[in-house]
Order: sequence, then C-alpha cells, then structure tokens
Amino acid sequence: MLEAVEHLTTVIKKKEMNDAIFTMSSIVDGFSSINRALSQEEIGKEERDKIENSLFLVVKELEQMKFVKVSEIVQFTLKPQLKRWNDLLNASINTAEDSERILIGVYLCHKNPREVYPDDRILALLEEGEKQGTKVIFFSSKDVDFEKNEILADVYKNGEWIKEINPFPDVINNLPKVKSQQSYTERKLRRQIPFTGFGLDGKLTLPKKLIESRKFHDLIIPFRIADKEEVVHQFLQEHHKAVLKPIRGRQGKNIYFVEKKENNYVVLDHKKKRSFSIQDFSVWLQNHIFEKDNLYMVQHFLKTSTIHGEPYDIRAHVQKNRYGQWQITKMYPRIGNKKSILSNISRGGRTEEIGKFLQDEFGSKGVKIEQELQELSLDITKHLDKLYGSALEELGLDLAIDDKGEYWMYEANAGPQSTYHERERAKNTIGYAIYIAENGLFLSNQFERKTTGKGGFNALTTSLPFAELEGGLVKIGMLVSPKEINKLTEACAYVAKYEGHYFYYFTARDIDYDERLIRGYFYENNEWVPKVVEYPDVIYDRLRARGLKGYNRIYEELEEIPFTNEFFGNSISKLEVYDKLSAIQSLAEYIIPYKRVNRAKEVFQYIEKYQKIILKPSIGSFAKGVHFIEKSKDGSYFLAEKDREEAINEFSLADYLHKLIKKQTFIVQKYINTRTLDGNPFDIRVHMMKNGEGEWSFVKIYPRIGVNYATISITRAGGYIGDISGFLERNYSKAISRQLIENIKSLSWNTVKNFEESSNENFSEIGLDIAIDKDNSLFLIEVNVNKPGIVNYEFEVAQYAIPYAIGLAQHHTDD
Repeated sequence: MLEAVEHLTTVIKKKEMNDAIFTMSSIVDGFSSINRALSQEEIGKEERDKIENSLFLVVKELEQMKFVKVSEIVQFTLKPQLKRWNDLLNASINTAEDSERILIGVYLCHKNPREVYPDDRILALLEEGEKQGTKVIFFSSKDVDFEKNEILADVYKNGEWIKEINPFPDVINNLPKVKSQQSYTERKLRRQIPFTGFGLDGKLTLPKKLIESRKFHDLIIPFRIADKEEVVHQFLQEHHKAVLKPIRGRQGKNIYFVEKKENNYVVLDHKKKRSFSIQDFSVWLQNHIFEKDNLYMVQHFLKTSTIHGEPYDIRAHVQKNRYGQWQITKMYPRIGNKKSILSNISRGGRTEEIGKFLQDEFGSKGVKIEQELQELSLDITKHLDKLYGSALEELGLDLAIDDKGEYWMYEANAGPQSTYHERERAKNTIGYAIYIAENGLFLSNQFERKTTGKGGFNALTTSLPFAELEGGLVKIGMLVSPKEINKLTEACAYVAKYEGHYFYYFTARDIDYDERLIRGYFYENNEWVPKVVEYPDVIYDRLRARGLKGYNRIYEELEEIPFTNEFFGNSISKLEVYDKLSAIQSLAEYIIPYKRVNRAKEVFQYIEKYQKIILKPSIGSFAKGVHFIEKSKDGSYFLAEKDREEAINEFSLADYLHKLIKKQTFIVQKYINTRTLDGNPFDIRVHMMKNGEGEWSFVKIYPRIGVNYATISITRAGGYIGDISGFLERNYSKAISRQLIENIKSLSWNTVKNFEESSNENFSEIGLDIAIDKDNSLFLIEVNVNKPGIVNYEFEVAQYAIPYAIGLAQHHTDD
C-alpha cells in the first residue's frame, strides 16, 4: 500500500487519470483486505478509521479530477497515516512473534522431568532452546488441563524456576514409550500434539526385526529367552560362557556373567565373583533370575577387552537434527574395570576420545575402524528407522569388536544416556523438535497405529447401535474373561436395574482404545445384547489380571476409573501373606508354622519336626500342586497329591522334591488334621465383601469337603460344600458348633481389618480358608483377595458388589 501511494503521487502529478484510478483501486482493495483481517483486533483501530476517511476523500476528489486536492490529501494526510499504521503493525507483529515462539514441552508421564533428568541435561535444553529461539517448558501428566488446553508447567525465568500456565506446546519431547506403556493422558496428548519419541518395545523386538528383514542380522550376538532353567543349562552346555541380562534392563543393572566349569558354575556380578555347585546354582537362578519381575535373556559371552585386559564396547549415539536427518552426535568407548564384566559408565566405567582409543588399541588401523564404525552406525540406524516407520528420534547403538576384528551389536536403546555430552545432544534434541513442530509431523510407527487385533472391537466400523443412557446414573462395567459370563453376571444386571443404574459386561477384546468406546453387553429380555457404550464410571473387576503379562494396556487405559479391586495378578503370594499376618501380634497364633523351601532337606527337616506336612506352591489356587507328605513307621514316606497316593523311599522322595522345587517357589507347612467324622478333609471358607457404605460384611460362611486324602477339592473335581450350622452340628456338639462359628467370625474380622491396614492396594472382596484342629483351635490356611470361588450364591455376591461399585463411583465423582 505504501508503494502504491508513492506511485499514485507520481501519476497524479502527470495527471494520468486511468493509471490513477487503477492504482487507487488497488490501494482501496489492499486496505479492505487488511482491515477485514484485523476486524477483531484493537491494534491501530483509530488509525484505520482515519485512513478509511482519507481514502474516501481521495476517491471523491479524484472522481472530480481535482488532481491538486488529491495530491495534497495523499502527501500530507494519507501517506503519514499509512506510515504510522505500518509502525503500529510492525511493533505488534514483533511482539506476537516473541510470544509465539515455538513452544517445546519436555514431558514425562508420572513425574516432572525436572525431578528425574540430570541438572546438566535440563540446563543444556534451556540454553539450546534459547539459542534456537524457542521456549522450553517442563511438565508431567498431572499438570495437563484438557478442558482449557493448558499446562501448569515449570518454566525458568530471570534466574529462577516458576510455575506458569502455558497453552498446549507445539511439540512434545519425551522419553520413548510404546503405546502399551503409555498412560491415558499421554495417548490423549498424542492425538493433539506431535511427539518426538517412540519406543522400540524391548530388546527382543529389534533383533527379531533385523532377522526378519535379513539385513544386519549377522551382527546380533546369539541369545535365547531364559524363560525356564533348562534353557540356561542347555545354553551353557553349548557355549560354556554366557551373560544373563534383563530384557528391559538399563544402565548395566542386574547383569550376570556365568561360566560352566565341569560341574561347577562361576557367577560374576559386576565385580563380585561366586562359585556354585549345580544344586546351589539352581537355587541362585530361582532367587535372582526367575523370581524377578523382568524376563531375562541368556546371551553368548563375547570377549572384547583392551590391550590392558579391560572390558569395553563402543557406544554410538545417533540423532535426527534440525532438518530431520540422522547424524552421529557422539561415538565413544565405554571401558570397564579389569575385574568387572561391564563397560557401562553408570556402573563405574570410564570413557575416552574415540580416535585416540582406537589408535591405541589398533594402531594405524584405528582411523579406518573409526570410519567403518561411523558408517555402520548410520547404516544400521537408517535401516532401523525404516523398519519403525521413520518415527525414531535417537538411538544408542552398543557395538563390539571381537578378537578377530569382527563387528557385533549388543543392542540398541531408544533413550541412551548422555552424561558427558548433554550440550551436543541438546542441540539436536531442540533442533529436531523445531523440525517436527514447523512441519506439523504427527509421526507414528507400528506401536502407535490403531490395531484392534483379531476379533478386537473397532468402533468406527461396527454396525452396533449406540447405547442411549440417561445422564446422572452410574454406568457399572464388569470386566470379565469370556469364560466367566455366568449366573453372577446376570445377577449383577438384575441388582443394578433394581438399584436404578446401568450395568454391562465387557472383555479385554471389547475396548476401542483410540475412540475410548466399549462393546458392552446389556441384559435385555433374558439375553445379552451388544451395544457401543462410553467408558464406565466404575469397574467391577472379575478378570483380576492387573500386572499380568498381556493385560497391562487394559489397566493403563482405564486407570482413571475406580476399580473394585486393585491387587495385582490372579493370585497373591502365600509367602507374602503369611509374612504379613505373622507380623501382627493378634494373628500370629493362628498362622500355621511355615517356611519357604530352597532345598529338599528343608522339607525333610519339617517332616522330622511335625511328622505330617503340606508342601504347596507360593502362588496358585484350586489346590493345584499341593502335596501331603507323612513319614511312616517303617522309614518310608506316604505322598499324596490330589487322587495320587503312593509309598516312596527317602532317596526317591529327595529326587522328586529336588525336581519339584527347581520349577517354582514352594512353601512347607505343618499339616493341620481337619477331618469330618467320616474321615474326609475339610476347611471353612469365609467370603466377605464391602457393602454400599464401604463396610465389611459376611456374604457366606460354608464348609468345603474334599474327596482326596488331604486336600480340598473344587466342586467340579468332586468336592462339595454344605451349610455351616448343619455341618458343624453333625461333626461337633451344638455348644461347640455355636462357639466355633463365633470364633470363626471373630478371626475373620480381625484378619480382614489387619490385612486391609497393611495393604497398599484397595480391595472389596476376600476369601479366608480356616482349618480346625483336633483341639478345636482355628488356623488360617489361606487368604484370597482376587477371585474367591462362588458356587450357588451369585445373587448374594451381586447384592454386595453392585451397591459397593455405585458408592465407589459416586465417591470418586465427589472427589
């Protein structure tokens, strides 16, 4: 417009009417466009009104061909007005540009990165963000407000940290996580904001992908999954030396070097060296490898040591830069102690400059080796990035050179450490975040894309109707396994309807995680009708698979919804329960003497002490794996398991116990002889639940009678249950029966109260198994908080479960 006004001044002086009209039309069009764009802004509004008035006067005088008057208005009024307006707009644009710098959010799910990241990393990100003209903020899931699209973030201003409300960032830098490990907040953020990091899904996925792609697979060091003890023994038989390391391990933690020397095993943990017999090695494996939550791999031991005998590997840290291109940020050796098997810096190793190190180790070949390692690192990285949908941001490749000069790859990490090169890393971290933000790249890989799986629910393609539910009523969702759609499910539907709220059941395959919708089954006209429904307000969890492999995604997705049970797994450790209850003074006398078994001789010690014992798995139910053992007068042993009964000599029993204990953790207990007058074993099951007020109540107390020699059988295996009063009166006097019932209730109340106080997880249902010895004393056999069996009293259970779920949902809403 300013240029057009200058041109208008020239043509007016020449009295070129046609050019003057054309130029004036352009000026008016330009003003109209800008004025329209700024119609909602107050910036320069007064100046715009004056310009509009001046333009009107120019057009009016031009129509009358008063060139002198037109020139006067343009020169002394319109041109100065446009210049002042231009200055105002420039000032406001510069201010806006300053406030609208690319906003980079540094994010962790459960904790603010400032609490987790090293100070050097945070400082480097701040300095590099300022240098590249961005604003960097730090936040976690709890800081996110989806209703306002705002974040209460930690921001560094004027030399101090402050809490500041910011709009959603333009891009989020995060530690890589696969979708199954992401919280609901993170998944929701990913739908609205581009993220830079995507996970590799563990150490196993990468070699599998390389093998399938038939490229670089020859670099992978041979390994097997150590899912059972026989795998470790077989691998050591073939290779003699091996490394045991966790699949999801980091920073060299819990890594063991194992060497087989004839019938002995040498285990080296970092610097600590121990020697074991085959029996002791089996115990060590059970305690250190198979008792841990993390799955282990056993890998061929590759000898890579310096000329001074120190273990080492080569770490190549590669990142995408400001232009989305891969580059090597840092390549360096990680050198360990001579007495250690580890070269990891976080475990006390050291590093050197790569060029000097390779020249010291390989002489004149060092320069060529460095170049080959750099090329190999970039080639591997680009290939992996292609396999992962071009969505990777950075990798840490751990490479090795064996004594023959061959190159190997231990593993690739998606979030490598950068203790000594935070500034170099930050330059690419900030640069790549800017690249993602400027290009609006919502990247994805196979771990992010929507996958319903075979038989999984997809709300976008279903033809099912949407459930029409009234507002204000509680939606109770019952999470079940497909095998558990039974009388309890129907009873819950009836009770929920009576209470005036909605009930539906769903399975793990009925969840559409992306759309946050469920294929729920509603009980209508005596049949289950599937409908599309929103997530429930409360979940009655009968699946009880929290923490079990393959179910993490379900519980992560639904974590913001209250659950009636928060215990992990289908069964809790009996050993953990016994230890917890034994520590409570008022309960100690009711705990049957027990001991964790590591060796067969510990079982024999218990037999010598008590004559009759029970040997059972630490984790399990339905009397699976429960053994009764009694020493006979002739020195032999009587062994009973379910319907199997046999006499066995000491040598055979020792061999049997040794093989049994190798497979899993067992507990040995004194046997409490609880039998009916007919000689059948029995126990008393006490089923307690919380009611609508959240108070514990007795749902059912009943005897369970077995048909085998010493264990209680479930009903489908021939066992049976009865009425508690009639059963006790048939086997005891009326007076003793009444006293026993009082004692059973008292013990149950005391156990539940103390167990709940000592537990970190919430639960609303518990099954207690109680034994009665020959002196009518009570003993606690087991505590079941996950899935107490229900036989022929499903409606009574529903009458407690549904009101409790309703109360839980309403209390959660109030909070």
